[in-house]
Amino acid sequence: MTFSKQPTLRSAPSFGRRESVKPRQTSARPTPQRRPTISSRPEERTREALAEAANVVATDVTTAASRGKAYFKACLAGTAAFVAALFFLTGVENKVFQSGPMLAFLAVPILPTLALILYIPTVALSDLARLLRVPRGWADIGIGLALGAGLGIAFAMSSEPDGNKSAMMALAMATGGFVGGFAFWRAQGYPGSPSAGATAAFDAVYEKMT
Repeated sequence: MTFSKQPTLRSAPSFGRRESVKPRQTSARPTPQRRPTISSRPEERTREALAEAANVVATDVTTAASRGKAYFKACLAGTAAFVAALFFLTGVENKVFQSGPMLAFLAVPILPTLALILYIPTVALSDLARLLRVPRGWADIGIGLALGAGLGIAFAMSSEPDGNKSAMMALAMATGGFVGGFAFWRAQGYPGSPSAGATAAFDAVYEKMT
């Protein structure tokens, strides 16, 4: 008796069982190694932070010293220009020149005190000019002229009502402020100057004024 071949039955999926699926393996790329910008050791980090802070402080001190030296020269130049302008406008009839040695004696405490008082508005106006992006030459000369004119107006308003002499005193103070601002810009090395030729011309003008 011959048996015919029975068709093989495919295994039916079993209910209630989950076939285990192997996760797809992806080739892991190596993460790039970055060089640390800061040392991993606390001692070296502290040393680097102290060195950076020292450099910042040294730069600030150097800048402040340069500005202080330039401000001192500006005060001397402005005072000399004020005296020269006052003598040119009023002559020896002015009480300032008639006082003689007393004027030189009073100038010793008055001039440094006035320079210290004017330093605060000078710094404030410099920050304002920097914020408004005013070029250095115009800013320095303008600040000196504004301070000199302000002193002249304050003197004219507080002095006795004598229009001619008060106006001459105010004009002399404005001249001193203008020359002082120019001297400060010159002492800083003409920052913002357009060219070397302009710097040479400024030096020539300054030498003629002084």
